Amino acid sequence: MDTNSIVVLVLILYAAAMVVMGAHFKRSADRGSVRESVLGRGKASFWVLLGSGVGMQVGSGFVIGGAEYGAIYGISGAWYGIGCGLSYIAAALLICRLVYRNGFVSLADYFERRYQGVAIRLIYNVITTLSAIAMMAGQLLAGRAIFQVVGLPSRMGVIVTAVISLVYTVSTGMLGTMAMGALQSAVILAGIVAALASTAGEFGFAFLRENLPAASFSPMPFDLEFLVSLTVPTILCALVQQGMIQRVSSGKSERTSFFSCLYGGILVLPIALIPPLLGMFGTVFFPELPASSVMIQLLLVKLPVVIGAVILAAVICAVVGACNAVYISTATVILHDVYHGILRCEEDSGRDRKIVMLADLVVCLVGIFLALAMDDIIQVLMMGYILVSSGCIVPFFGGLIWKRGSTKGALVSMCAGILAAVLDMADLIHLPYLSITSVLISAVFFIAASLAFPEKN
Repeated sequence: MDTNSIVVLVLILYAAAMVVMGAHFKRSADRGSVRESVLGRGKASFWVLLGSGVGMQVGSGFVIGGAEYGAIYGISGAWYGIGCGLSYIAAALLICRLVYRNGFVSLADYFERRYQGVAIRLIYNVITTLSAIAMMAGQLLAGRAIFQVVGLPSRMGVIVTAVISLVYTVSTGMLGTMAMGALQSAVILAGIVAALASTAGEFGFAFLRENLPAASFSPMPFDLEFLVSLTVPTILCALVQQGMIQRVSSGKSERTSFFSCLYGGILVLPIALIPPLLGMFGTVFFPELPASSVMIQLLLVKLPVVIGAVILAAVICAVVGACNAVYISTATVILHDVYHGILRCEEDSGRDRKIVMLADLVVCLVGIFLALAMDDIIQVLMMGYILVSSGCIVPFFGGLIWKRGSTKGALVSMCAGILAAVLDMADLIHLPYLSITSVLISAVFFIAASLAFPEKN
């Protein structure tokens, strides 16, 4: 049996095992309730939250994207991973206690208490869904990179990843996704550490200096604006992202949620160096391959085939788990925020399940089209991060800090921040340091509109 056949066989067996185990966690956690399966409130232990938090990062842009940027830019490819670690630390310090103590499972819960009407909540739900589509596309691109190595065309790799993710999300809920994410993170981390130790032990890091340009060892071979684009959107988005808020609310206690975020972020920081180093070794050994594929090929060459295949299977399943987290975030805003919240519809498990499945299908299909049109995993993810942070950071923190912040002020600031980000992404304007500039624009409009249109009691 050749290498590709072994990899495909291991992928199938590993994925099947993950679906069965995820379904077991779902049944034991929610006993068939659709809404509780989606929300997953107060059920996750410290180790599940810690492992799944790390797994959410290592399964998508962190490993595949970090290695790709390592192959292109060198050791500075670690900046995205560093931003991921800092985002969890920021979430622990700035929002964890607030979210848990108030029982929020969505930022819309906060907006409902702080501002009048439903317009702000609806805008939040819309941009969360659009952001989820961008994040889904980023995960599909990561899956594509793996399947390309085993011989699948790029388009087919995207579609196969999407189909697997849909099957997986039907069988698991929030707790099942997190439990499987914790397992994937352990397998992946052990694998990439073993791959780096094996390669560096055989060739040494001096080998990289002999075969790569000096810029590959610079901490910042690009300009400051690009560095900011790799880190700041991830950090800002974590403070208002649906997935993070839901993750915090799923902890068994406030202490569990706080320390799992804090320690998860600290753990991710040193790990961020590993994927770029593997990408650097990979681009030396396989200069003919795309940058996104060199690390994957390195795992299959430098480790025994079966072990390398298991690691790749874990990465694929972590990618699928990250897709599932996107599905769950979207289902939460549609089911919890809109259907049961704004529309005040009664809970019905059969109808709720159909709504969730329809939402999953739409996000998946649009995500496929976006992934087929894009190539850069990290930049696709950044689009989603910036869209959410540009619209939500100011209404959220402005509402907490400034009592005079009004509903109209929040509404205008959301629209201004989102419009600025969208115009820049569409290349109609250019805003330097977009992730920061769009938030500053939002803040100016928040203050001005709140003063011009104060809240009426």
